[in-house]
Amino acid sequence: MFSKVLLATDLSMASDKVVEYVKTLRALGCREVVLTYVIYVKHLVGLSEALRDEASPRLDAQKAALEGDGFKVSVETPSGVPGVEITSLALDINCDAIVIGSHGHSLAREIALGGVATDVVHRAEIPVLVVRLEILAEDESACCRVMSTDVRSNVLYATDFSDNAERAFHYVEAFARNGCKKMTLVHVQDVSRIHPHLEHRLSEFNEIDRSRLERMALRLRDLGVTEVSIEIPYGAPAKEIVDLVRRGCFSIVVMGAHGLGFISDIFMGSVSHNVARLSQSPVLLIPPVR
Repeated sequence: MFSKVLLATDLSMASDKVVEYVKTLRALGCREVVLTYVIYVKHLVGLSEALRDEASPRLDAQKAALEGDGFKVSVETPSGVPGVEITSLALDINCDAIVIGSHGHSLAREIALGGVATDVVHRAEIPVLVVRLEILAEDESACCRVMSTDVRSNVLYATDFSDNAERAFHYVEAFARNGCKKMTLVHVQDVSRIHPHLEHRLSEFNEIDRSRLERMALRLRDLGVTEVSIEIPYGAPAKEIVDLVRRGCFSIVVMGAHGLGFISDIFMGSVSHNVARLSQSPVLLIPPVR
């Protein structure tokens, strides 16, 4: 599923937690990690090598930790704008996914998805796994933790039935093939599209969409998933999905990076990006074909 991943690090202690989390991806077939630290030099020519030398001890420590977990590890230190360099490098070296944490150096201020991660999510042409870190204290010496459970243990798939959501479902099927036994399928009836003129048809919409989800559930059961639940809440999609994540203790959320409202999402913020900002669980975003 994800044989080779690019792991973006900012060398913070928070990123050490993301490094630890990557070992859970072995269950999905990950064997190779490209540890990447971008030298962000803005208007300062000639500092790249000095900053690269300064970063070397921390990169070596994170590389050793990954190798200790059995991964083949290489290190890349490109210079430039992080979001641009991370996404272009991942394509150039044929990675299957990008892994990035949702916090960096300024943990207390970056409770939501940080700027680099946001840029990566917007630019990526391959799946992005956003690992949300829980802040335990503002002191970065003991600042955060990340869910370390088996990534296959309890998968939530959110769909709006768009073409890209269907593409994301192929990854859900891959989770099933890799041993996941418990999944929840959710489609939110978007109140902004239904209220007030179509509210009288809500039961009809629920029946149609439940039938769609049941067909997906049947496919997953055929692949070996023993427990499949279906949820069809009514409300604001991002809020309903995040609330479900909070209640359900999911090991990962899988969804398309853009859905039916792609053009408006560019300006208003997509459901998937808001879920990635606010979800307590890691979120795997599958981009559209470009």
